[in-house]
Parts: sequence; structure tokens; C-alpha cells
Amino acid sequence: ALTLPFSGVREIACRHQATVNDVVLTLCSGALRRYLQEHGGLPNKSLIATMPVSLRAAGDTATGIQATLTLVSLATHLADPLQRLHAVRAAAGAAKDWTTRAHSIIPIDFPSLGIPWIVGGLASLYGRSGLAKALPPLANLAISNVPGPRQALYLAGGRIRACWPLSIVEHGLGLNITVFSYCDALDFGLTVAATAVPDVHVLARALAAAYDELQQLPAVEPQAAPVRRPAARRKESRPVPTSP
Repeated sequence: ALTLPFSGVREIACRHQATVNDVVLTLCSGALRRYLQEHGGLPNKSLIATMPVSLRAAGDTATGIQATLTLVSLATHLADPLQRLHAVRAAAGAAKDWTTRAHSIIPIDFPSLGIPWIVGGLASLYGRSGLAKALPPLANLAISNVPGPRQALYLAGGRIRACWPLSIVEHGLGLNITVFSYCDALDFGLTVAATAVPDVHVLARALAAAYDELQQLPAVEPQAAPVRRPAARRKESRPVPTSP
């Protein structure tokens, strides 16, 4: 578990015209880069996260769940943190925009799949059948950002200091990062399969380092790589014809 200041994450988001969720995804991306560089190497392709997206319209107070899952690139292949932040911002925005536009044709009851006995049965079948070796997972990890109360909560007269969430893992998805906002804090809960992420405390420290890295970024757009233009072909010099 790890706690980061909500005000600091919000300040980073405002400075780069991003959302708090964009910054949370970028924090996870930076942490995963650091972790993988110390544990076997960083993949050439970006890691993909699955994350829930709310489909509830503004002002909608109806009961029931109105959310679905989508996929977003974490841009872990980009070394520059500024470019990574803006790449994640663009990817998350595009994913949410597509999901919102496809609202009428996608399922919105995915949390029902979170019932432990269903997940346990499907995960066990996925593992025993050998599909985990034949079919790669659609995502490398799950990331959820859950808004919580901004006021302090109490239990039997004692103030709750933090709310670190505990989630689930399954075959093909050995890392689940869930973030819960509480008062002026973002509480990160890292649930892992020990065989997939044996040093989870190292990943938690990498999250803190990724936060320090984003805090130091200037509020500028990343510069695009210069476009190389083909060199102009030189005209061959020809002898000037002379009169006979």
C-alpha cells in the first residue's frame, strides 16, 4: 500500500491540462518502467491496462451500475516522462471517448463478473485448460481509480487514517492497482500474484519515485521529433555547348 497527496496529483493534472485519472495512470506507468528495468527488462511494446469507465451522465442519480471496462496504453515504452504523460492523456481520452460513443452496444454490468465464485471458477478453468499459454491476455494489469469521501470517517470514535483497497488477481492478470481517494489523499492498494510480482514493496517505492518525477516536470507540451526532409537532388552540371 502507498498514500500520495491528492492535492499534489491534482496540481500535476492542472499543470498539464490532464485529469487526475490521467496522472494516476502515468504514475503506474512510471512505476512499472522502474520495476521491470530491475526485474528482467522492459518490453519494447507498451503495457496495456484495463480500467473501468463510468458511463453515467451528469445529474443521473438512478441506482444501479453504469460502467464498463476499456483498454488503455500506458506508454511504458517512452523514456521521457513528459512525453509519457501526454501520450497516456491522449490514450485515456481516446478510450473514454470511444467507450462513451459506443454506450448503447457495450455491456455495463461488468462488476457482476467480480463475484468471487464466478471469477474463481473462470480463472481456474483458464489455468487448467492451458488457454493461458495459447491465448495472451488482453491486458497486462488492471488499474481502478475509485472516488471516495472528502471528509474524515470514524469507527467507534477513532478516525480512519487511510483506506487502502484490496482487489483480486487471476490467471493472466497478476497485478491489480486500485486507488481510493479519501480526504486529501490517494490511497494505492497493490494486489499481486506473488509469482508474477514477487517484490511488490519495490513497486510501491517505484510509485513514490514516479510521483517525484512528475512533480518536477515543467508545464510544456513535449516537442515533436523533427521531420527529416529528403535532401534536394543536385543537378548535374553539363558543359555549355559552343558554336562550331
